Amino acid sequence: MANITSAGYRTLLSSPWYLNRISYGQDWQAIYKADPQDFKGTDQQKKLVIGGEACLWGEYVDATNLTPRLWPRACAVAERLWSAKEVTDTNDAFNRLAVHRCRLVERGIPAQPLYTSYCPREYKGL
Repeated sequence: MANITSAGYRTLLSSPWYLNRISYGQDWQAIYKADPQDFKGTDQQKKLVIGGEACLWGEYVDATNLTPRLWPRACAVAERLWSAKEVTDTNDAFNRLAVHRCRLVERGIPAQPLYTSYCPREYKGL
């Protein structure tokens, strides 16, 4: 980021948010903790970082696992980008993301669990 912004270019951060990386456990926490302003640069350079993006592609992603892999990880990226810099508590984020994950599941969107949990109405009709 420092090299690009020192040249005066506006930029988006995406490198910590490649969601196709294979990892286990609560990988959303690393996604959530990534800070677009965490690089060696001046205040003027940091103003050139205008946002970020979650990316998902690769040889391990296809139509069968695209949506569950994307959600709720993309929600963690969105919260990081749209929240104040001081909002960093992963325990609080877990609670918000778990509730939102259940909203997604209830709407028919196959979102992966954040941890060993389930949505109360997830098995409705089984």
